[in-house]
Amino acid sequence: MPGRSLADTCVDCKNAAPSVSVRKRDLCQNCFIRYVNSKVMKRMERYRQKVTPKDMRRKLLLPLSFGVSSLTLLHILSQQLDRQNPGGRGQTAYDVHVLNIEGTTTGNAELSGRSALEFIREAYPRHTYSGIPLHSMFSYDKDIKDVMSTFGNSEFIDNPSKTDQERLDAFKHSLSTATSRADINAVLLTRLIVAFAKDNGCEGILWGDSDSRLAAKAIANVAKGRGSSLPWEICDIASPWGVQFNFPLRDLFKHELDLYISIVLPNLLPVVVENPKAVENLSNKNMSIEDLMSHYVATQGEKYPGVMANIVRTIDKLQAPSLEDAGSKCTMCGMPVVANTLESSSALDETISWGNEHAGKKPFTCYACARSCSDIKSLTPVSKS
Repeated sequence: MPGRSLADTCVDCKNAAPSVSVRKRDLCQNCFIRYVNSKVMKRMERYRQKVTPKDMRRKLLLPLSFGVSSLTLLHILSQQLDRQNPGGRGQTAYDVHVLNIEGTTTGNAELSGRSALEFIREAYPRHTYSGIPLHSMFSYDKDIKDVMSTFGNSEFIDNPSKTDQERLDAFKHSLSTATSRADINAVLLTRLIVAFAKDNGCEGILWGDSDSRLAAKAIANVAKGRGSSLPWEICDIASPWGVQFNFPLRDLFKHELDLYISIVLPNLLPVVVENPKAVENLSNKNMSIEDLMSHYVATQGEKYPGVMANIVRTIDKLQAPSLEDAGSKCTMCGMPVVANTLESSSALDETISWGNEHAGKKPFTCYACARSCSDIKSLTPVSKS
């Protein structure tokens, strides 16, 4: 069946010929660009110039993965700040600190002798840029050493004499399933980004997650037992870490961002991390729940965008308990453990042989982190007698 042909004129400006169809609306390129920009600006109202005190210099952290979403967010925010301060001498609504966690994505690392981060710095010079490895969490997160030692069950022993990279690798390799590895890696990544934001005086974090990404994340988190923490991980809200979480791209689908960057930012395509290839074997034991849900949203999201949007909108309506009333926080992920999940977490706790019981300590964990801990295996071969 042939696809629907475009209308004669753009439905917005009623003047130019349409070139794209977005949510059953035929738009010209300029109106499509305006459409994407307006979605982001609406979500950035909290930080608009009129509500920023004149004697206050707000700073926001933007984690950059070199994916389509985070690069699009960086471009749109840079344009907004350039309009506010075209000469570069006046005050803008906020400053952006761009952070790349090295080694967490695979892409074009070098471009004519320049790193991808240097390439972006030259394209958007007004911002501050930092690139740090994941193992630098031992420097930024002062609690991670104790957390790692207490979180590991009796099968895992942290060795402080090793390098930070070796300690991190040993901990991640001790997790026996793809889902637990992906889950804890995401937790460690969040801990590092939050710790870096606090260390650099950032009041909020601008996550580059599209509606499609948030939908996949929500479904995966429910499957892993993190459903109670969804409002803090999906919504624009004060996080339990003491830093505001913001998702300016939450009203845009991934395929819309793909189209946007191909039109507006063709010069940045060399640094864009390509989308993962389609998964051929969904029963692969090395496939995590995150991979499975991302594959599902990628293949079905464009066909049924309303379903994906409803997932995120429904979570937006959930009322997160106040942080004061939320109860104790999980030792590993930092999320409050609400009453209805505490019993399940405690029951699972009893099945785990914690490695620090001899010291009289037992980590307070949520159900999902306790499940991941139960997957920890010994890295030391057992000798046969």
